[in-house]
Amino acid sequence: MKTKLLGKIALFATVSFFALEANAQDAGKNVNQKITDERGKPSLIVFNEKSTYKSSDSQKAFTEQLGLKVNSNFSKTKSETDKLGFSHDKFQLYHEGIKVEYSTFTLHSKSGKLESMSGAFYSLDKVNTQPVLSKEQAFARALKQIGAKQYLWESAEQSKAMDYQKPAGELVLLPVLDGPISKQKDNNLRLAYKFDIYATNPVSRGDLYIDAVSGVALYYNATIKHLGEYSNGHHADASKTSKGLTNTVAFVAANAATRYSGTQSIQTTLSGSSYILADATRGLGINTFNMKKGTNYTTAVNFTDVDNNWTATEFNNTNKDNGALDAHWGAEKTYDYFSTKHTRNSYDNAGAVIKSYVHFDVAYDNAYWNGSVMTYGDGSGTTFDILTSLDVAAHEIGHAVCEKTANLAYQRESGAMNEGFSDIWGACVEYFAAPTKSTWLIGEDIERRAGKTALRSMSNPKLEGQPDTYGGTNWKVINCGTPTQTNDYCGVHTNSGVLNHWFYILSVGKSGTNDIGSSYNVTGITIDKAAKIAYRLESVYLSANSTFANARTYGIQSAVDLYGAGSAEVIATTNAFYAVGVGAAYAGSTDTIAPSTPAGLAASGTTSTTTNLSWTASTDNVAVTGYNVYQGATLKATVTGTTYAVSGLTAATAYTFSVKGKDAAGNLSAASNVVNITTSGTTVTYCVSKGSNATSEYIDYVGLGGIANTTGANAGYGNFTALTGNVPYGSNTILFSAGFSGSAYTEYWKIWIDYNKNGVFETAEQIVSGSSSSSANLTATFTVPTTALAGATRMRVSMKYNAAQTACETFSYGEVEDYTVNIGGAAIAGFNTSFAGDLGIENNIFDYTMSPNPANEFLNVKMADNRSASFRVINYLGQQVESGKISENAINVSKLGAGIYLFEVNDGQKRITKKFIKK
Repeated sequence: MKTKLLGKIALFATVSFFALEANAQDAGKNVNQKITDERGKPSLIVFNEKSTYKSSDSQKAFTEQLGLKVNSNFSKTKSETDKLGFSHDKFQLYHEGIKVEYSTFTLHSKSGKLESMSGAFYSLDKVNTQPVLSKEQAFARALKQIGAKQYLWESAEQSKAMDYQKPAGELVLLPVLDGPISKQKDNNLRLAYKFDIYATNPVSRGDLYIDAVSGVALYYNATIKHLGEYSNGHHADASKTSKGLTNTVAFVAANAATRYSGTQSIQTTLSGSSYILADATRGLGINTFNMKKGTNYTTAVNFTDVDNNWTATEFNNTNKDNGALDAHWGAEKTYDYFSTKHTRNSYDNAGAVIKSYVHFDVAYDNAYWNGSVMTYGDGSGTTFDILTSLDVAAHEIGHAVCEKTANLAYQRESGAMNEGFSDIWGACVEYFAAPTKSTWLIGEDIERRAGKTALRSMSNPKLEGQPDTYGGTNWKVINCGTPTQTNDYCGVHTNSGVLNHWFYILSVGKSGTNDIGSSYNVTGITIDKAAKIAYRLESVYLSANSTFANARTYGIQSAVDLYGAGSAEVIATTNAFYAVGVGAAYAGSTDTIAPSTPAGLAASGTTSTTTNLSWTASTDNVAVTGYNVYQGATLKATVTGTTYAVSGLTAATAYTFSVKGKDAAGNLSAASNVVNITTSGTTVTYCVSKGSNATSEYIDYVGLGGIANTTGANAGYGNFTALTGNVPYGSNTILFSAGFSGSAYTEYWKIWIDYNKNGVFETAEQIVSGSSSSSANLTATFTVPTTALAGATRMRVSMKYNAAQTACETFSYGEVEDYTVNIGGAAIAGFNTSFAGDLGIENNIFDYTMSPNPANEFLNVKMADNRSASFRVINYLGQQVESGKISENAINVSKLGAGIYLFEVNDGQKRITKKFIKK
């Protein structure tokens, strides 16, 4: 099955260093790489450094590289220059004066030299160019095929508003797909009349192609592109753009209480005595209109507010008017995203007005781009709420961007990519403008269907019935007959899941095995870098009839343009396509440089069968793709992170571990330091020791290797073995102090660590012995011998009034506390460097409060007596992750990962540590 499916999307890639025809030898010398499409025609030609082609040699390149005949020609339609310094000249193919639909080629030049060329080309031998039907006859066939009751051209006012004219018909040569993509014929071109037909009852718009010989309908390329397969079948009259900005005096910012995204800043216009949803600060304008649950655009009016404070009280009503605020803000943020991230001025890159029409029809469960404007239904409430959420607005405007760039035909694979790119831009704009939302879900804000979380999931397409693999589960067969709205134009809203998932994997990374049995491991490159590649792929390389195979070719080339051949981004782009079943994994690499050596390998939490390894990451000239973990000389596991939980070990057994970093080319680093551990044997039972009365004196602080424990009296014994401190071999320092409820007394201190893990605190294992009557922090330095067994073991801290104690004694006054220490663990830098210098100074008792707890972004800390103090935030590995001075300002903890943390306050004499939870 795997071989068969892979065969369906073979890339037919060939690398050419010489021409096959004798008269084209010089042209062949210019070529470094030539990749052909499913029909065997060049889709990408990359020229070498010795190429003699200049940017002005377009016709020469077309003739020599494509074999263009004298009765055919390419005519330039567009020229753009990007931020990388590339010029992109797009050409349309004509044959005997007739346009060859979907056949465009773009020449990519830099510094006056032709670097590459890409597009779709068709053989034009023996192609019929003589129609049998007249345009009038073909138009009559087209109207019969559409079968609408009303058309836009029947209203001159409405046609003018939409910048639309009754179609005169254009004679074109249309490539007709009559079988699987992999078996598409190169010369299956049909002479056809093309009509842009806008029907208003029922509503539809698209290019209908009528065979100029037989009169049959060959293909309908829908211009109206819905959010999903949820068309209500309603009719609509045509459009009017605006009620006008009469008496306009000011363009101002305002606050808007949106339905889905909280209160946001929007731009409005003062028109007369009211403010309207019209933004004149972006491009040529962003305007949002109210259709009042009607279907006639000409009756649309402006949304207004008298004080320019668009509050929930006014707009969160039964009409869902606050949804219009989402549409307006969403259009602004979409404009900002493309402007900021891709230097694009509105969807056409020329500042086009973005018009949004809200409250279309009654309970209309869809939204769409119709070639001129965005239209949003209110939703039925049981399928969707009003369809104006941020990602939906960006999705619809994304269709407009596609129309003005790749113009992907709305059928089969090209149509699926058309939908996929709109979802990609929906995710990107949401991440850009509202990063706390669910970036990888599409339509989660509007979803109201039982058992559904969103319309589509980019991280898990199968969750909503889409495929995550080309040809895999949920894939719609693209050879579905004639593409129509009934069959979703051969699966455009379903198969888009493949491109969606490619973008997700490229952004954040993923490993696994796909539906066709291919195992993959992709390192993500961030959503911003992935978006740059996707935008270049769509705006520079793809053409109208492109396939997923073409997307892979051009996606890789886009990554090469942006980040260089062999870069981590090129590797990730290639492997992300492989992960979704499109093409092979990255193989070509001349990288011979190994990653740097992983450092600081340490073991912690060792039990009778497990231990936890952690280390510092390697670096690499391209990218570190993972780490090999070795148990002795045997490869134990390969992981992508810098931690590994070892399991399956034998009790009371010594082990050694080391780690090597690796890159995509298979280069391995030198081995890290070796860590030795000995698993514990049978369960160790320790003797009992406690104080009978801790009312007057008790242990109030212990600090060691990440432990920073402040407590009151614990009824004479405190079991804190859940806290673990790292104690590396060699010198260590421990801090401890006594607490007194009244007068201070002389207390005897003894501390033991069970180095040999036998359950007995032996004389040689005593690390502290002495007495003090101070409540200040006391300090002692001890040395962990090399004979101590690595891993977790017990530490006992004992404080007894007025006399020395043993490790297994119950005494009258005082307290005992037990802890866990990790022998051989990495030292916690700076953890025990600040303590009272004069052990005779008595410390005043102090306290502080924290709120909120759990915390999300900020933690408010207030000292009970306003004394000056510093703080540290410590994770449960004992690592300091934040520090500073206590002040009136809240502490920003938004960058911390979710979990439990210790918050330690130090006034220079005493420390108090409390727990808080980061959401």
